Amino acid sequence: MDWGNAIVRSKTIDANGVVTAIEMDLNLEGDFRKTKKKITWLTQPTAEHPLVDVTLLDYDYLITKKKLEENDELKDFVSPVTEFRSEAYADANVGELKKGDIIQFERKGYYIFDGAIGEGEALRLEFIHIPDGRQASLASKHVPSETPTPKEKPTKGGGKKDKQLQAKKTATPTKTGLSMYNVDQVYGEDLGFENDGVKMYKVDNVYEA
Repeated sequence: MDWGNAIVRSKTIDANGVVTAIEMDLNLEGDFRKTKKKITWLTQPTAEHPLVDVTLLDYDYLITKKKLEENDELKDFVSPVTEFRSEAYADANVGELKKGDIIQFERKGYYIFDGAIGEGEALRLEFIHIPDGRQASLASKHVPSETPTPKEKPTKGGGKKDKQLQAKKTATPTKTGLSMYNVDQVYGEDLGFENDGVKMYKVDNVYEA
């Protein structure tokens, strides 16, 4: 992937449908940022440096809802699957890692080495994904369509919210474009403005003898 663009000319597939070889022409003049499909390959394994079987683990949230309400049933929001395993091959150098070491797998992210399981040909190294704080990494892996919909609370009529909602519906727009309520004049119809240009009230002179 670090070489740049390449054009695939042919590929060889075995009886199991696994790609065993690819012939490509390097196209280093191409813009790799606009290339949609990217691949990462490992060196040809040898007896001294074989490819290592690894398992990449990722975990999901325990519940499918960000915040449970008072009437929510916990069993309705338990994630059906919280552990995801991906089988892969890694370079022989991962065999030198110690438990707790952190490594970056290209185009996959950072992982912490959790230890080895099995023996001989069944030996596998397990790596746990470390969230990077990005939205895609923090998003729930649960399928939204499978998320149960909680029962809605029954709405009681006559409450404060109902009255406010009804008032909003009956509000009359004024010349200012804002929705204001029609109310009676507090001080009557004739306010006795001294000057309509400044809207000042007419009052008696407090300094008259």
